[in-house]
Amino acid sequence: MGGDTLIFYIDYPPKISQYGMNAIYAGKHWTKRKKDAEYWHMAVMNELRSQGIRRGLFQSPVAITFYWNDRMDIDNHAYMGKMVVDALKGYLIEDDTRKYFTEVTHKFHDEKRIKVEVKEVI
Repeated sequence: MGGDTLIFYIDYPPKISQYGMNAIYAGKHWTKRKKDAEYWHMAVMNELRSQGIRRGLFQSPVAITFYWNDRMDIDNHAYMGKMVVDALKGYLIEDDTRKYFTEVTHKFHDEKRIKVEVKEVI
């Protein structure tokens, strides 16, 4: 993996609120959660490929920062963050255990897409 930080972007899906933590707390059925994960895994892979980010595992543990620009509360993004991290397993990170993934942060920004920053932690 060249460099210690990698940034990529994900376009917002329609109806972003259906992927928020509030939807989970409302009792979203497991089949819907499975479809959510499939959607996010496919979206992440498509974005990585279209942005020219090749498969290559970080050698050190990583911290991942998500930058959001929507109307949801910052803590409502945890479910989407988890699905993005799961999509990165085997592509950019070996696994999401603490050996390979040590920190997650959610922030707001003013861009029109979701920004994901994967940074090696030494």
